[in-house]
Amino acid sequence: MVVQLRKILLPLKERVDAGEIVAALSQLEGGNEVTLFHVVKVPITTPLGVEVGTPEWLKSLAEELRKSGMNVRVVVAEARDVASAIVEEAEEGKYDLIIMFKKKKKGLERVVGRSISEKVAEETRRPVMTILRE
Repeated sequence: MVVQLRKILLPLKERVDAGEIVAALSQLEGGNEVTLFHVVKVPITTPLGVEVGTPEWLKSLAEELRKSGMNVRVVVAEARDVASAIVEEAEEGKYDLIIMFKKKKKGLERVVGRSISEKVAEETRRPVMTILRE
């Protein structure tokens, strides 16, 4: 049985090469809509509800992906906890798949704390695919 992927959530902390995204999505069946999701982490001392703009790097990445033929949406949210914001978006948007790029941990990072992708995978009911980047 082939699962048709109509909606894909792609949380991004920073710019990723458009070619990496195209390569990852080319391995999947479907993918009618890709949502680039960026979370602006708001400190506890700052009130929520402040208007957040879309970073230029995210706008240009979306444009590059559209030029390659993808149907791309961009969503920017503010939150105190990035993983919780990703899970909330995934559940509310009823995404078929969450794709997360993660960097290889170094030194103490490997021992201390869980990564955002690990937290998301534990908290969501949606499938999560992680892609390790150098």
